[in-house]
Amino acid sequence: MNLKKYYPAIILASATLFFAYDIVTDLLDDSENLLHVVIESLVFIAISTVLWFELRRVSHLEIKVHRERVKTARLSGELMAVMRNQFADWSLSPSECEVALLLIKGLSMKEISLAREVKEKTIRQQATGIYAKSGYAGRHELVAHFIEDLMSQDSE
Repeated sequence: MNLKKYYPAIILASATLFFAYDIVTDLLDDSENLLHVVIESLVFIAISTVLWFELRRVSHLEIKVHRERVKTARLSGELMAVMRNQFADWSLSPSECEVALLLIKGLSMKEISLAREVKEKTIRQQATGIYAKSGYAGRHELVAHFIEDLMSQDSE
C-alpha cells in the first residue's frame, strides 16, 4: 500500500489525537481556564472535519483511478481487436501481424529481429510486405492509420 497518499491524513489524525488527549488532560486537571479548553475543542473539531474530508477525497480519488484503469484496459483491448481485424482485412500472415504490432509499438528492425530470433533482413522483407498489403509507404503511415481510428472513435 502506498502511504504517500495518506500523509496528510496521518498528520491530521496525529493532530486530532494530540488535541483530544490535551483536552481530556486539561479537563481532568482543572488548572486550565474554560476559554483554553473551548479553543482547543474548536481546533479539535476543525481538524477532525478536515480529516474526514481528506479521507473522503482519497477514497473518491481511488475510485476514479480504478475506473480509469478499467477504461484504459478496455480501450487497449478494443484497439488490439481493431488492429487484428485490420490485419485480417489486409491478409497479413501471422508473422506479419506480429511484426506489424512490434513496428507500431516503435521497436526498431534490429529489436524486432532479436525479439523474434530471425535475421534483420527477414524483418525488413516482412515490413515491406506489410506496407504493400496495407497500402502505406512506411511505419509512420501505418501508425497514423490506427491513431486516426482512435481519434475518430473518440469523437463519436
